[in-house]
Amino acid sequence: MPSIHAIIPAAGRSSRMGRPKQLMEVAGRPMLLAVVEPIAMCPAVTAAVIVTNSMVASSFELAGPKLSVVLNDEPDAEMIDSVRLGVVQLQREHDLAPDDGILICPGDQPGLTTDDIARCCQAFAQTPGKIIIAAHDGKRGHPMIFPASMIPYVMSNACDVGLRELPQAHEGRVVTTELPSPAIVRNINTPEDYRGLSRAPEPHS
Repeated sequence: MPSIHAIIPAAGRSSRMGRPKQLMEVAGRPMLLAVVEPIAMCPAVTAAVIVTNSMVASSFELAGPKLSVVLNDEPDAEMIDSVRLGVVQLQREHDLAPDDGILICPGDQPGLTTDDIARCCQAFAQTPGKIIIAAHDGKRGHPMIFPASMIPYVMSNACDVGLRELPQAHEGRVVTTELPSPAIVRNINTPEDYRGLSRAPEPHS
């Protein structure tokens, strides 16, 4: 079985929200924790790197046996920059094999369950060398898992425009995993998005 290591990019400045969405309450805890917890609880995930800014990291405890934190305080950083910082941290902490998985789940993707994560990990284990992308009602979202053998491509100039370039350039290696949770495709970018989230039912793991 391949090991699966998660990266949670959460360094964004939340300009459209008007306040740090990582700290906004979701089901009684900060949004970032609502994303981290089901990933950390998944037995198939070996480790998780949270990439966030200093303000968020100092606002509450991000600690656990699987967790490490990397700071990204560059105000103009894009998500791909945080993904790359997470990759470098994983390479420092772990001896990654080519068929190990790198799971990417943004820190503003609350509502995912441990079962959602586990089903994506199972799909990756069953289809070696493929890129797993979660989907809901036929629409792709997150998480994504790609093999560690593709790290050089992610770190190259080809992905400077964003991680979306990876599956676009390797569409033949993409396996879509359909999941029942609408959180797969939910975007929380504006106050209206957040109000809609507060009306959504709390998922069961």
